Amino acid sequence: MVLTERHKELIERIGVFHEHKGMQPLVGRIIGLLLVHEEGEVSFDEIVENLSVSKSAVSNALTFLQAKGRCVYSTRPGDRKRYFALKVSDWREDFQQELENIAEIQKFIDEVLEVRTEKNPEFNCKMKDFSDFLGFFKKEIPSLFERFKKQQV
Repeated sequence: MVLTERHKELIERIGVFHEHKGMQPLVGRIIGLLLVHEEGEVSFDEIVENLSVSKSAVSNALTFLQAKGRCVYSTRPGDRKRYFALKVSDWREDFQQELENIAEIQKFIDEVLEVRTEKNPEFNCKMKDFSDFLGFFKKEIPSLFERFKKQQV
C-alpha cells in the first residue's frame, strides 16, 4: 500500500496523541500505521520503510506493543517475514477491564483519604470529589451499555 499525504498526516496525529498519553512517539506512529493500512497487517520491513525509522527502534516499539497485548504477528507458509497487526478484541471486554481499573483507583483514593490529615483540606476535598465521581461513573456505565444495545437494534 502506498501511503498518501493524508495517511501520513493521520499517522503522525495518532502518534502525537499516544505520545501525550505517555508512550514513545514511534509506538503511537506504528499504531497509526496499523490502523490506516488497508490490509490490516504490515511486515517489519514495511514499518521501517513507511515510517523512515531504524530497525532497532521498530523492534523495540513492536516488543512493547506485543508485551502490552496491543499487537500480534503472524507468518505465512514459505515466507520468513512477520506481519504485524493490531490485536482486535471485543471493546466491551476492554472497557470492562478499564472499569475494574477505575474501581481499583477509587479504592486507592479512598485509602489515601483515610490516612491523610486535615492539613490540606482543599486537596482532600478534590480527591473526595474525584472518588465520588468514579463511584458514580462505575454505577452509571451499565445503564449506558443497555441504552447503547437498544440503539443498535
